[in-house]
Parts: sequence; C-alpha cells; structure tokens
Amino acid sequence: MKPLHVLWKKPTDAGAYTGGSWVETGGLSLGNLATQDVMELTRSADTAEASTWWRCDLGRLTPLSMFAILNHNGSTVARRRHVVTNSPTNAGTPVYDTGWQRMRTPTEVWGARPFGAFPFDGIDTEAYPGGLVDLHVAPSTVYGRYLFTYLSDVDNAAGYLQAGRFMAGEVWTQSMAFGVKIKPSDPSEARRTRGGRRIVRKLPGYREVSITFEHMTERDAMTTGFEIDRQLGKSGDFLLVYDPDDAPAVRFRRTIYAALTDTTGITTTTATKPRRYGWGITAEELI
Repeated sequence: MKPLHVLWKKPTDAGAYTGGSWVETGGLSLGNLATQDVMELTRSADTAEASTWWRCDLGRLTPLSMFAILNHNGSTVARRRHVVTNSPTNAGTPVYDTGWQRMRTPTEVWGARPFGAFPFDGIDTEAYPGGLVDLHVAPSTVYGRYLFTYLSDVDNAAGYLQAGRFMAGEVWTQSMAFGVKIKPSDPSEARRTRGGRRIVRKLPGYREVSITFEHMTERDAMTTGFEIDRQLGKSGDFLLVYDPDDAPAVRFRRTIYAALTDTTGITTTTATKPRRYGWGITAEELI
C-alpha cells in the first residue's frame, strides 16, 4: 500500500492552453479545463486525433508527478498520452512520456464471474462514483515547461470528446492514521405527510472524507498541512487519492475531487525533539 496522495498545487490552472480543435462557443471552451466546476465542460469539435489534444504552457520549469482528467466521456477503448517537454512543439526527446494508456481502468478480471455476469469490456461504471477519472502517477517527479496531452477515441459514439477538469502537478504523499472515513452523503430531504406517507425530495449525493495525520514532520506539517489550510481554505480544490495501487474495483471509490469543509490547524503531538505534529483533512466532494 502506498501513502495517501493529494494533488493540491496545480500549476496547470495558471497555464496557457492551446492546440487541437475545441468548441469555443456555448461555454465549452478549452479554458474550462482549469475551472473548479467539473460540469463546466471542454468539448472537441470532432473525434479526429488532430482535434483532441492540447498543450499547456506552464511558463517555466515546473515539477510534475500526477496527471488527472476528470468527468470525461471517453469510451471503453479511449486512450490518453501525456508528454512533458521543454520544446514548445514537442520536438526531440521529451523529459517524460507516458505512452498511450487506456483512459478507463478495467475494474473486473475477465472471466472472474460466470459467463454473462460480468461486463465484457471489464469495466463496471459503478466503480467510478464521482464520474470517470483518468489518473496517471509518474514513478518520480519530472520537470518541464510544456505539457502535451493527446486523446484518441475516434469512434466515440457522441461524436466528440469532452472533459470537466484537468489537473497536473507535484503530488504530496503522507502516511495516515487508522480510522480514515469515506462516507456517501445524501442531502435528500425526507418528511412525513399528515397521513403518515413518507416523501423524499431526492438531491444529488456526494462523498465526504475525514483523515487524521498524527506523526508529521515539522516540514510536512508547516509547508503542506498549514499551507493547504491557508491557501485553499474552503474555496480551493484538490484531488485526493487514497492509494494509487488500490485494486481497480475500489481505487476510484476512494479517489475524490474535493474541497475542505473546514480548516484543522496544526497540533504538536510530542514533547521531545524531533517533535511530531498532527493535522487533518475534513472535506466534501465537488460534483
């Protein structure tokens, strides 16, 4: 098991996006990839590979180790490739190249259940409760100025590709205490009529998560925990991945695009040096 991964510094939000062929009217422009609302979509003009790519100019050499595309409509055969480079035209040898990878992770082993009882493409959409997420974690941090993202799904039935959010940056990792809580929250309103009949006003659900860190170093506590509280507060967003090595059937159930519901503060947990510190995340999913 790997430690918790949190992508909270997102240099791609301030990057300059160009490339491909994207719908620029009707609120579907390429710039929507950098907005917090995952329902504010970026949509391609068609499914041709010449149309479904973008370049993000980060402005300077930037550390990157996690890449995520949220709320996309890629089919079960859709593929994606990220290239980190210092060439504005992606010429020469790149700094890092993921190669072509499937955008949807198979969640079931073909044949693990009786014939006809499992999805033939191996993908159960119920395993993606927050919408489709394409996630890639690099083996180590890489540095580059330009990030090219290529999508390939020429036979997509919709006739276009779209996504609600793109995030890339250097991920923070930290071991957690026992007792991590991930809770499906249902804000629906239930009431009884005078005759006793139960009526429910159904509202969209979301997930809540609470995590405690009890033995952080001073550096992690003050430069990450404190800064997440200070810089993000309740208005900032981040991507939380419980364990990138989780079995595919549970990985995205514990991957949450979220915002803090409150700040926690830093607590000194040991009296002797080197001192250890406590901090926590209490957050709710952005839908």
